[in-house]
Amino acid sequence: MHLLETRGVGDIVGLLEILEDVGKSVDIARLDDSLDEERSTLMNLLNDADALGLLDIVNGDIHLTGLGKEFLKANIDGRKEILKRQVSNVEPFNSLMRDFRSREVPEMSKEELEDFIRSNFPSEDDVNTFNLIIGWGRYTRLLDYDSDDEVITLL
Repeated sequence: MHLLETRGVGDIVGLLEILEDVGKSVDIARLDDSLDEERSTLMNLLNDADALGLLDIVNGDIHLTGLGKEFLKANIDGRKEILKRQVSNVEPFNSLMRDFRSREVPEMSKEELEDFIRSNFPSEDDVNTFNLIIGWGRYTRLLDYDSDDEVITLL
Protein backbone atom coordinates (compact mmCIF):
# COMPACT_ATOMS: atom_id res chain seq x y z
CA MET A 1 0.00 0.00 0.00
CA HIS A 2 1.24 3.47 -0.88
CA LEU A 3 2.68 5.72 1.85
CA LEU A 4 1.55 9.33 1.44
CA GLU A 5 4.53 11.68 1.40
CA THR A 6 3.17 15.03 0.25
CA ARG A 7 2.76 17.14 3.36
CA GLY A 8 0.49 19.82 1.91
CA VAL A 9 -2.84 19.25 0.23
CA GLY A 10 -2.24 22.47 -1.71
CA ASP A 11 0.69 20.91 -3.55
CA ILE A 12 -1.57 18.17 -4.90
CA VAL A 13 -4.24 20.73 -5.86
CA GLY A 14 -1.63 22.84 -7.67
CA LEU A 15 -0.43 19.84 -9.66
CA LEU A 16 -3.99 18.92 -10.65
CA GLU A 17 -4.71 22.50 -11.72
CA ILE A 18 -1.62 22.50 -13.95
CA LEU A 19 -2.79 19.27 -15.57
CA GLU A 20 -6.26 20.73 -16.05
CA ASP A 21 -4.81 23.84 -17.70
CA VAL A 22 -2.85 21.69 -20.15
CA GLY A 23 -6.04 19.78 -20.91
CA LYS A 24 -4.39 16.60 -22.16
CA SER A 25 -1.79 14.05 -21.21
CA VAL A 26 1.55 15.47 -20.17
CA ASP A 27 4.90 13.73 -20.36
CA ILE A 28 6.60 13.52 -16.95
CA ALA A 29 9.87 14.86 -18.36
CA ARG A 30 8.10 17.85 -19.93
CA LEU A 31 6.27 18.57 -16.70
CA ASP A 32 9.53 18.25 -14.76
CA ASP A 33 11.21 20.77 -17.09
CA SER A 34 8.40 23.30 -16.67
CA LEU A 35 8.18 23.16 -12.86
CA ASP A 36 10.60 24.59 -10.36
CA GLU A 37 10.59 21.47 -8.16
CA GLU A 38 13.19 18.89 -7.37
CA ARG A 39 12.58 15.71 -9.32
CA SER A 40 12.05 13.68 -6.14
CA THR A 41 9.41 16.18 -4.94
CA LEU A 42 7.59 15.99 -8.27
CA MET A 43 7.70 12.18 -8.22
CA ASN A 44 6.28 12.14 -4.68
CA LEU A 45 3.46 14.47 -5.78
CA LEU A 46 2.70 12.33 -8.82
CA ASN A 47 2.78 9.07 -6.86
CA ASP A 48 0.56 10.50 -4.10
CA ALA A 49 -1.99 11.93 -6.56
CA ASP A 50 -1.98 8.59 -8.39
CA ALA A 51 -2.51 6.65 -5.14
CA LEU A 52 -5.39 9.00 -4.29
CA GLY A 53 -6.98 8.16 -7.65
CA LEU A 54 -6.76 11.73 -8.94
CA LEU A 55 -4.46 11.08 -11.89
CA ASP A 56 -3.04 8.19 -13.87
CA ILE A 57 0.49 7.66 -15.09
CA VAL A 58 0.79 5.45 -18.16
CA ASN A 59 4.07 5.00 -20.05
CA GLY A 60 5.43 8.25 -18.63
CA ASP A 61 2.33 10.27 -19.52
CA ILE A 62 0.15 11.86 -16.85
CA HIS A 63 -3.55 12.60 -17.17
CA LEU A 64 -6.38 13.46 -14.81
CA THR A 65 -8.80 10.69 -13.90
CA GLY A 66 -12.54 11.22 -13.78
CA LEU A 67 -12.22 11.61 -10.02
CA GLY A 68 -9.44 14.18 -10.50
CA LYS A 69 -11.70 16.21 -12.81
CA GLU A 70 -14.60 15.87 -10.35
CA PHE A 71 -12.30 17.04 -7.55
CA LEU A 72 -11.29 20.17 -9.47
CA LYS A 73 -14.91 21.05 -10.25
CA ALA A 74 -16.04 20.57 -6.64
CA ASN A 75 -16.33 23.33 -4.07
CA ILE A 76 -14.07 23.22 -1.01
CA ASP A 77 -16.44 20.96 0.96
CA GLY A 78 -16.74 18.60 -1.99
CA ARG A 79 -12.97 18.46 -2.35
CA LYS A 80 -12.58 17.67 1.32
CA GLU A 81 -15.14 14.89 1.09
CA ILE A 82 -13.44 13.33 -1.95
CA LEU A 83 -10.05 13.41 -0.24
CA LYS A 84 -11.53 12.04 2.98
CA ARG A 85 -12.70 8.95 1.08
CA GLN A 86 -9.48 8.57 -0.84
CA VAL A 87 -6.96 9.22 1.92
CA SER A 88 -8.30 6.26 3.89
CA ASN A 89 -6.91 4.01 1.14
CA VAL A 90 -3.30 5.12 1.61
CA GLU A 91 -0.85 4.86 4.44
CA PRO A 92 -0.47 6.02 7.14
CA PHE A 93 -4.23 6.61 7.21
CA ASN A 94 -5.35 3.09 6.37
CA SER A 95 -3.51 1.63 9.37
CA LEU A 96 -4.40 4.57 11.57
CA MET A 97 -8.14 4.15 10.86
CA ARG A 98 -7.89 0.46 11.83
CA ASP A 99 -6.20 1.48 15.07
CA PHE A 100 -8.87 4.06 15.85
CA ARG A 101 -11.70 1.60 15.11
CA SER A 102 -10.20 -0.92 17.52
CA ARG A 103 -10.51 1.54 20.40
CA GLU A 104 -13.51 1.97 22.67
CA VAL A 105 -13.19 5.74 22.32
CA PRO A 106 -12.01 7.01 18.90
CA GLU A 107 -9.22 9.19 20.20
CA MET A 108 -5.56 8.99 21.12
CA SER A 109 -3.00 11.20 22.74
CA LYS A 110 -0.22 12.87 20.82
CA GLU A 111 2.19 10.47 22.52
CA GLU A 112 0.14 7.45 21.37
CA LEU A 113 0.16 8.75 17.79
CA GLU A 114 3.91 9.29 17.97
CA ASP A 115 4.31 5.68 19.23
CA PHE A 116 2.03 4.48 16.40
CA ILE A 117 4.22 6.29 13.86
CA ARG A 118 7.47 4.93 15.31
CA SER A 119 6.08 1.39 15.37
CA ASN A 120 4.43 1.37 11.95
CA PHE A 121 6.25 3.95 9.83
CA PRO A 122 9.71 4.49 11.27
CA SER A 123 11.74 7.13 9.52
CA GLU A 124 14.38 9.71 10.20
CA ASP A 125 11.68 12.36 10.46
CA ASP A 126 8.76 11.14 12.58
CA VAL A 127 7.78 14.77 13.19
CA ASN A 128 7.12 15.18 9.46
CA THR A 129 4.88 12.09 9.50
CA PHE A 130 3.03 13.43 12.54
CA ASN A 131 2.50 16.79 10.80
CA LEU A 132 1.39 15.04 7.60
CA ILE A 133 -1.24 13.05 9.52
CA ILE A 134 -2.52 16.10 11.36
CA GLY A 135 -2.52 18.32 8.26
CA TRP A 136 -4.32 15.89 5.96
CA GLY A 137 -6.56 14.66 8.78
CA ARG A 138 -7.73 18.15 9.63
CA TYR A 139 -8.16 19.22 6.00
CA THR A 140 -10.27 16.20 5.13
CA ARG A 141 -12.17 16.38 8.41
CA LEU A 142 -11.13 12.83 9.11
CA LEU A 143 -9.35 13.82 12.31
CA ASP A 144 -9.37 16.64 14.80
CA TYR A 145 -6.35 17.62 16.85
CA ASP A 146 -6.65 19.62 20.04
CA SER A 147 -3.14 21.01 20.42
CA ASP A 148 -3.86 22.30 23.93
CA ASP A 149 -4.85 18.87 25.28
CA GLU A 150 -2.72 17.02 22.69
CA VAL A 151 -5.60 14.70 21.71
CA ILE A 152 -6.34 13.38 18.23
CA THR A 153 -9.97 12.39 17.59
CA LEU A 154 -11.42 10.38 14.70
CA LEU A 155 -14.37 12.36 13.33
